[in-house]
Formats: sequence, structure tokens, C-alpha cells
Amino acid sequence: MELLPSWAPGLHPLIIHFPIVLLIFAVAMVLLDAIINKEWITKASWVLLLLGSLSALAAYLTGRQAADSIGLNLMAESAIGSHSDWAFYTLSFFFIFTGVLFFVTKKAKRNKRQLKIIFAFISLIGLYLIAHTAELGGRLVYEFGLGVSK
Repeated sequence: MELLPSWAPGLHPLIIHFPIVLLIFAVAMVLLDAIINKEWITKASWVLLLLGSLSALAAYLTGRQAADSIGLNLMAESAIGSHSDWAFYTLSFFFIFTGVLFFVTKKAKRNKRQLKIIFAFISLIGLYLIAHTAELGGRLVYEFGLGVSK
């Protein structure tokens, strides 16, 4: 039995939307936590950030594997390199952000609300990284036709 259906070009396009959605919702929860400041929202943002970061790692690894398995022209190769670099920046940002947010807000005794507001603003960097990386990935599909059946 095959892991992938015959029409699927690889695992990357099938899983990439999970980290996008999870991390966007995570940032939304971080922003909401800065406004409402409820413990359940804090915990939900931690869970979403962790799941989103782990799924982003899976997407990154499957993307690297997909890039290594196809022959490319020079223009597409440059575009894949750029997409891969930005995916790594996004992945790194969210792993670092998740760890720091968790430990700082968990250990903070005072000024917890101010810290949440600061982290909310920092989380917006993550939204930019997601959007830019996704735009580069979309370019690979729509401009270069990667991952599309002929």
C-alpha cells in the first residue's frame, strides 16, 4: 500500500497548510491573550504554537526532500532556495518565540500583562514570515508549475 495517493506529487503540498493555519491561529491567540489575559487563552496559545512549530518542522523537512527529488531549471532552483531560506527563518522564529514565550510568561512573577503585550507585537513578525514564505511557495506552484501534474 502506498503512503501517498497516485495523484499527489509529494507529502509537502499535503501538509503545508497545517502549520500555516495553526501558526496564524496561534498568533491570534497570543494577541487575544494580551487583550483578555485569561489563563485558558495563554495555554491555548502555547499548544497552538507548539503544534504549529512541530508541523512547520515537518513541512520544512518534506519541502527539502521534495526539492531534492525534482530536476529544476536555474530560475526555479533560485526560487526554491529563496523559499527554503524563508521557511527556515519562519521555522526558527516560531521555535524560538514559542520557547521564550513559554518560559518567560511561565516564570514571570510581575509585569506579566506587559510581557504579553510585548510578545503580541513580536508575534506579528511571525505573521509576516508566514505570509512571505507562503508567497514564495505559491510562486513555485503558479509561476514554475512545481508539484503540478502535466
